[in-house]
Amino acid sequence: MKLRAEEIATAVQAQRLNAAASIVPSGYSIDSRTLGSGECFIAIRGPNFDGHEFIGAALERGAALVIAHSDTKSLIEPDWPVIRVDDTLVALQQLANFARRKWGKTVVAITGSTGKTTTKEMTSLLLQARFRIFKSAGNFNNDFGLPLSILKLAKEHEIAVLELGMSRAGEIQRLSRIAEPNIGVVTNVRPVHLENFQSMQGIALAKRELIESLPGDGVAVLNNDDRRVRKFGRVFPGKVLTFGVEAAAAYRASEIRSLGLEGEEFRLDHKAQGHRLRLSLMGAHNVHNALPAIAVAHHLGIGFETIRESLIALKPTTGRGELLRFYDGFAVLNDSYNSNPAAMEAVIAFLKALTGFKRKILVAGEMLELGRDAEQFHRDCGKLAAAARIDRIVGVRGLGEFITRAAQEQGRLPAETPFFADSVAAGEWLTREVVAGDFVLVKGSRGVRTEKVIEILRRDHALAAG
Repeated sequence: MKLRAEEIATAVQAQRLNAAASIVPSGYSIDSRTLGSGECFIAIRGPNFDGHEFIGAALERGAALVIAHSDTKSLIEPDWPVIRVDDTLVALQQLANFARRKWGKTVVAITGSTGKTTTKEMTSLLLQARFRIFKSAGNFNNDFGLPLSILKLAKEHEIAVLELGMSRAGEIQRLSRIAEPNIGVVTNVRPVHLENFQSMQGIALAKRELIESLPGDGVAVLNNDDRRVRKFGRVFPGKVLTFGVEAAAAYRASEIRSLGLEGEEFRLDHKAQGHRLRLSLMGAHNVHNALPAIAVAHHLGIGFETIRESLIALKPTTGRGELLRFYDGFAVLNDSYNSNPAAMEAVIAFLKALTGFKRKILVAGEMLELGRDAEQFHRDCGKLAAAARIDRIVGVRGLGEFITRAAQEQGRLPAETPFFADSVAAGEWLTREVVAGDFVLVKGSRGVRTEKVIEILRRDHALAAG
């Protein structure tokens, strides 16, 4: 958003403006290392760093404006273009809300334990057929990332599609106050971030904050297969659109058929009419991810024929169901971006159904933030993988060992279920083990860095052309 310094000062309730009121920053940044010339540098004070120490560096890189704490003891020259505030993080969020209100159009906010980023990408793609879309980049979904995303909104954008993440109660409510969504999507409630919650009900209540934040004329898009999410409609007086596979829903998928590496095919039923759709992403779980995107797009006027064409054109993003074919005759599904028990169960189900390969190999990294039942979650996934007859079950780091132990308890040999202390060791083993005819699936929580496995494979084996 193109905002003048005096507008910014008003939006952030500035204590003082030591800058020309007419300055218009070209963008906003909280990192002096990546800040572009002409941008506004917001000096964030964190537990391990203080952005105020880098104000000088930001100005040397061409910062046009700085937002700083009024009580900072860092050296600030009198002639530097600085807006003084009580709290720079609060100021960042206030500024984003000001920009959102000034822009004044439709915001679609998506949250959920799993699938929210894929659903965000699908929703954006479907809406692009008719609207000029802005979407939050990557996983810019927290107290810092969301407001920085909103500040990139431009006048020409007609709809913003934003992802809201959370690890504690109250975060979704705070992010919703910044984004002020008109349409709220909840994909599901699963055992994620359990270390910060005493129960699944606590996670559900935290996700429900999005629906509670919608305006009365807003739209809630809810997963009817999830008994906790289904109940969110009871607290919302506005319009509710439901989606699902198992339960009756306004947008319901059935007759799901795997096309192997080519994706999924399914029937979409809406108002007693069926529509045959094809999804280029692999796995039945991605049909679940597509349903809320279809519901939002159709609600906003996109026809099913256009939806059909867009779904076929959808491509996975790096680390999220990305298929890599190698010259040596094996294939890898790079799903290394993140993991949790529900997501791991989904990829195990995909591997179980997959045909056409001599061996199937699962590289399963530790799943983080699962609380007191973390060991059992890993054991459950190990049992599932063993029952799915996956040829090699590889555990990586920490609690990942319980995946392999559980598989061995089901009769699998130690040679078939190796465990490695880190992703580099797992990658070095795999690069020697993998042969033509293998299909490898790599998945693990972000902190486990299972993308290192992919990097080692690409170091030693050439990707196939095309």
